[in-house]
Amino acid sequence: MLNETADLARVGPDETLFSAGDRLGELTFLVAGQVAATLQSRRADTTLIDVLLPIRPLCLAAALLQRPAPYGVLTVTAARLIILPLPDLRRQIEASLAASAALLHHALSESYRADQEVASLKLQSSARRLAEYLLSRASETDAEPVRFVLPFEKRLLAASIGCTQENLSRAFAALRPLGVETRQDVVVLRDVTTLRAYAAGARVGT
Repeated sequence: MLNETADLARVGPDETLFSAGDRLGELTFLVAGQVAATLQSRRADTTLIDVLLPIRPLCLAAALLQRPAPYGVLTVTAARLIILPLPDLRRQIEASLAASAALLHHALSESYRADQEVASLKLQSSARRLAEYLLSRASETDAEPVRFVLPFEKRLLAASIGCTQENLSRAFAALRPLGVETRQDVVVLRDVTTLRAYAAGARVGT
């Protein structure tokens, strides 16, 4: 039934899907591409607060509870979306235990992830959060030095780890003595073991 009522949309970069405070009449699933969660200041400046990757529903809780969207969504790259009208989705949730269980599992997983992010923001410096992110891009089997290309611009990386661009630059500078080098969008990790120890909170001589 959802296949019959859903729409598949393709949108380009820099497209606003909805703004913070909007009441959503549909649930949008990000299937491919990258989008940014955004907030606007009183001066109408747009701030990026996170980067959202597929596959995921956007503002699931706000849509189902019919509450204002807590953040806006702006496409970073071209994206593919599945759009479900909320009345049809609610009817399917009421009719299908499997659909209800799937959405509940996702909602709880998102809540758990958000709790982890809050704890990380409270307890860890920007440099440690950056170290964790860089380590997540390195495979356990990669031989040193590990090299990879950042999947998005540094302004988006700053948003994804919860800091400003200025703090991101300071974080990269703090990791330089631990063997982290940057060459535009390319990152080189020369000492993964030391970087893991730093990310875990161990004292590391520099």
